[in-house]
Amino acid sequence: MRLIVIDIGNTSVDLGLFSGEKLTFTARISTKDNKSEFEIADSIKSLLRIQEIEPNELDIIISSVVPNKTQIVEKASQIINNKKPIVVTHKFDLSIKNKYNPAEDVGIDRIVDSLAAIRLYGSPAVILDIGTCLVFNAVSSENEYLGGSIIPGLNMAADSLANSTALLRPVELRIPKNIIGENSIESIQSGIILGYAELIKGVYKKFSDKISPKNECPLIITGGGAELILPILDLEYIYNENLSFMGLKYIYEQENNKK
Repeated sequence: MRLIVIDIGNTSVDLGLFSGEKLTFTARISTKDNKSEFEIADSIKSLLRIQEIEPNELDIIISSVVPNKTQIVEKASQIINNKKPIVVTHKFDLSIKNKYNPAEDVGIDRIVDSLAAIRLYGSPAVILDIGTCLVFNAVSSENEYLGGSIIPGLNMAADSLANSTALLRPVELRIPKNIIGENSIESIQSGIILGYAELIKGVYKKFSDKISPKNECPLIITGGGAELILPILDLEYIYNENLSFMGLKYIYEQENNKK
């Protein structure tokens, strides 16, 4: 099996290539570049040439939370191998019961991540995606997607401070040298990085107590912004940067088994 999995998010289009069971490479294209389907197709073809893979050997599956990008990437996929890709929607019959209300309001990426977490680590579980936003997801022991929380992401919080105040300027986010900031830069870094670490601990505990008050409920973390938080997160967790890729792979296999 040669499979390209594509996860279209608010910040980037993330791609992964599976050769059999192995994820052999990953790549990222900015969502904000406004690339055409031909440019995206060329970018993917270049990656395939590096891997010495013929496009006609591939299948492609896509999930997206950016509707105006979905069609562009879908067209790019068809340019690559003249096949219609699988585009994951809420209509798919997946091995997780969506309890969101209404069900179609939940981002499909949250369902994909939750499905992967169940397959890899079991249920119940709390899944946290640290990206453009911090998105918590809760899965019950009966493999039900219960819902979650959405919080502005770290960079969004930093941008909001810079844009909403007269004297504070944009700051590069990094783990602060001092817990108590000794200047404006350190104060913003401390407030956001340390504050969000405590926020994660608090929300996770509330979710865990609600989902499974007497049983172990692991915290599964994914997302490109996790490296800013994980070194100071004094909490047990499992980190899997490829959670969405694994979820898309499982959905592809499930759809293939129906044929």
